[in-house]
Amino acid sequence: MLDKTIKKSHLYLILSFAAQIVVGAVLLKSPLVEFKGHLEWLDALFTSTSAVCLVGLTSVPVNSFDLTGQIVIIMLMQFGGLGMMTITASVVLLLRHNFSWQNKKMLSIVNANFPLHNIQDLNRFVITYSLTLELLGVILMFPGFLFLEKCTVGESIHYSFFLSVSAFCNAGFSPLPNSLVGVSTYLKLVVCTLIICGGLGFCAIYDIVNRRRGTQLQINTKIILVTTLFLIITGALAIKGLEWMGYDPELPWIDALFQSITSRTAGFNTVDIPALRSSTLFVIALLMFIGASPNSTGGGIKTTTFAIVLLSIWSVCRGRNKLILWKREISPQFLLNALAIMMTFIILAIICSVFLATAVDSNMTFKKISFEVVSALTTTGLSLGYTPEAAPYGKMALIVCMFLGRLGPFSVFMFLVARTKPVTLSYPEEPVNLI
Repeated sequence: MLDKTIKKSHLYLILSFAAQIVVGAVLLKSPLVEFKGHLEWLDALFTSTSAVCLVGLTSVPVNSFDLTGQIVIIMLMQFGGLGMMTITASVVLLLRHNFSWQNKKMLSIVNANFPLHNIQDLNRFVITYSLTLELLGVILMFPGFLFLEKCTVGESIHYSFFLSVSAFCNAGFSPLPNSLVGVSTYLKLVVCTLIICGGLGFCAIYDIVNRRRGTQLQINTKIILVTTLFLIITGALAIKGLEWMGYDPELPWIDALFQSITSRTAGFNTVDIPALRSSTLFVIALLMFIGASPNSTGGGIKTTTFAIVLLSIWSVCRGRNKLILWKREISPQFLLNALAIMMTFIILAIICSVFLATAVDSNMTFKKISFEVVSALTTTGLSLGYTPEAAPYGKMALIVCMFLGRLGPFSVFMFLVARTKPVTLSYPEEPVNLI
């Protein structure tokens, strides 16, 4: 029964995202939306997929769409960020209907750190938290655009609203011509804050906000907070240090910090990405691969997966056969799941990169193509220039990568949950040579 519930919910989620993408493409191509120049159906589909999957890769400039078109993109990002499952659950709650036991069980699996009676509260919190943060982002950005960027009142409202939704949803779309290159430090810091708040994950935020005095944060929340801080600091130091040794020793610290934060699935840029050193691009690719935290608007293999694998390696190097964190033992099953998710992503990235490099007629280097594939699979959106110049076949391949990247980690996780069965028999152990 549970296996059937998982399959139905998984299929529903896939079809929901596919439906959003198709509807978004039709709206962007409809007479309601004006586009500077001629918008091909493939570019409309590409933009819609990128918005729903929160990638940020664009085959045509966002500012080529009129206000109506950009509002459509905002709506696609919003629905993609919250996730169709959460949206549906929230609508049911607003209508004051109760979940069935099976629906509660399904939501409990996805948000495994919460008991059944808290799932409804969690989904109410998701909507309230998201809209509150986005509104706060609009309020904070408005004076930045009005007084620091010297925009008109209308432009300031437009840019603030668009970027607030895009940053919180880790989408990476920008209504400005060159992403966020050249904007004030104040606006960069606001965008960074929204990216972090959207990327921490609703479960971690829920745990922090609802923690009772004298109680400990859940182990999941601690891992997320420590890993996020570690990645932000080490990423900024690596980007600044590598560029200091290269072409741009004057790269500002704020830009190094910004790129460290945004590289983990947000996709904005305040510097010219193609002009960065290859070593810096490698660090950015690693950050893209790791991504944001579980139950968040971001993609990637997730911070918890990265932390569990890394800490397990460290534990083995210290001669320990168990992973202990904050006086809590991590089950070997979680390590196996983390390894499965990470290896699935690596294999998928390799296959897609090789396929795109061999099947697409392009003069782009493998570095640029593989970087674009990783960016699409991890729903980041940073680009070295391949996407705008890609042939129709290349754009279709990236559309598939974006869709797989958005649903990939969830699909692998749901598959593992559905297939997990207790082993009732015990067999003799036998060693295997590893060296």
